[in-house]
Amino acid sequence: MLNTASNASTSFKMFLAPAFALTLAACQSTPPSSVSVAPSAYAAEMPELTCAAHGSASGSAVKLTANRTKPGDPAYIEFRQRLSPGIPSGHMYVVFGRLDANGNPLTRQYNGLFPKGSLLGLYGGALIPMPAELKPSYADCHFATGAAYRVSLTETQYQSLLGKVRANLANPPKWTMFGFNCNNYAASLGSVAGLVEPSNTALPSFAYIYAYIEANGDKKPVARKQS
Repeated sequence: MLNTASNASTSFKMFLAPAFALTLAACQSTPPSSVSVAPSAYAAEMPELTCAAHGSASGSAVKLTANRTKPGDPAYIEFRQRLSPGIPSGHMYVVFGRLDANGNPLTRQYNGLFPKGSLLGLYGGALIPMPAELKPSYADCHFATGAAYRVSLTETQYQSLLGKVRANLANPPKWTMFGFNCNNYAASLGSVAGLVEPSNTALPSFAYIYAYIEANGDKKPVARKQS
């Protein structure tokens, strides 16, 4: 009688062990769709537009001249102006990417319009439309920024921005000094957030960016450095 009970107990344990293992495995297995991704896991959607080719994959932080960042927005577009060795007006371009919960950039992708052919293309563009570059230059990645304006984006706006940039990369617009230059190109991207150009669209970059900020209702400078 004792042996029969012992055998039954042993058989039950043998059945219970694999069943428990299967249950434990099921509890530890999480469908990929339910795994949350930490903000730090974000990667640039367009690696070719980062500054990696110029030795600074994460880009650089700058002091903002104006900042329109709304809590909870997941992304941003930032308009920057810098000096240019080829033209006194300087150069304007955009930086865009994802934001963390505190409104600080997690990724930086650079996009601007400037003519191919160095000085020949630059001054030739005063006469005829010139083929253009859209990927960041060494100067975009390393030259000091004269002014910067950040505007946060909703997910819908950000996806629209990504679509515009991809379309431009596939079919680059022509650069003209007095028709469609770096300022006008940057403003065309800002339209995804409802931003508008200033009334005088022919300003040099060092003046255009301030007029652009004011045209969109953001006049107060930001004193603290943004990451």
